[in-house]
Amino acid sequence: MNARLAMWTMAGCVALAVAAPLPGCSADDATGSCSDESCRTRCQALGYPTGGRCSAGNCVCGEGGDGGGDGSGCTSAAPFCSSDGRNVLRCNSSGTAEVLQACWPDLACRLGACVTAVCSPGQSECVDSDTQRRCASDGSGWEETDCATGMRCGSSSGMCGAPCLMRMFILLDQSGSMADGAPSKWEQARQALSTLTASPAAADMEFGLGAFPTDGNCGVDGLVAHPVPEADAAMVGSYFSSHSANGATPLLAAMQAMAEDTSANLSDEAYHNALLVVSDGMDTCYDDCVTGCFTSPTPFVCITECEARVEAEVAGLLAETTARLRDERQIRTYVIGFGSDVSDLELSAIAENGGTALARWIAAGNVDDLTAALQTIIDEMWECNPILR
Repeated sequence: MNARLAMWTMAGCVALAVAAPLPGCSADDATGSCSDESCRTRCQALGYPTGGRCSAGNCVCGEGGDGGGDGSGCTSAAPFCSSDGRNVLRCNSSGTAEVLQACWPDLACRLGACVTAVCSPGQSECVDSDTQRRCASDGSGWEETDCATGMRCGSSSGMCGAPCLMRMFILLDQSGSMADGAPSKWEQARQALSTLTASPAAADMEFGLGAFPTDGNCGVDGLVAHPVPEADAAMVGSYFSSHSANGATPLLAAMQAMAEDTSANLSDEAYHNALLVVSDGMDTCYDDCVTGCFTSPTPFVCITECEARVEAEVAGLLAETTARLRDERQIRTYVIGFGSDVSDLELSAIAENGGTALARWIAAGNVDDLTAALQTIIDEMWECNPILR
């Protein structure tokens, strides 16, 4: 039992067990036992002038510590609470306890009187991802406890438990613009993804890795470099060491390939499967506006209009492709835009159809931003939310 729960238990259980000890509410946490002296001090601190006594390893608070709670030997002159906190009791002339006032179900008994219940008995909810609290059996208060190592408090159940099984395939833009910067965006991506895959927060996740283009131009054949669960921190480092940023940005073709190709190993329905797209630019492979406008009498106007048209068409196709991944393959899609040259229209088309609670792409300008964005996505995945449509 952690210290926070132990302190609450001592304060709550003793107060409720005015004249009846409750199992598990030991006064001295270090030894699991109590003494009349410690019980007297603790009960007086809870508002009982005459203190209490130690009985079977538990403190019993009440006048002189009397009141057996089992219906016999009852001598307390003051009202006290039943051991379940649902009734106010008193000792009658025959020395047995009788109900003076029924508090439950609308109220709870505290310190010998009915008070307003603050929660529904047995109700459980999360304080945060690592802490659960459960309502006491009489509704008089909450018991907080930390989740065990490796466990998370689930927002749907409100209880600590094993998190959902999670898999993530990282689809990385390795176009020539990723070589820009000092250090380059390629190097910063290596640092951030190495941190992610080695992070304790992601210790129970399985990763895969792929990149586009695959031919230094617009190709996407063989973009799955390491299927899930092969991409650990060492494998990620090895990939970056043996590859460099080069080529155009076939973002749409890469997403369409992911919708058709099952080699990334995101098909096991026992897992929450996710695709993470990290890109630093808009699609540059769908149409060649420069060549198409070469003979135009107004080439600059032609290129501007062409690029706007192409961006809108690509965004529409990205939305359709991401929705297919979501609906046909049960794959969630997250998006990070790395740098200032990304297309909000294209990345939003992916993010808004990705089936996640984020429903937006995350901007990153440097390695710290990228690391923080990755953590935001991991935190959202830990919620184990169903796919949103």
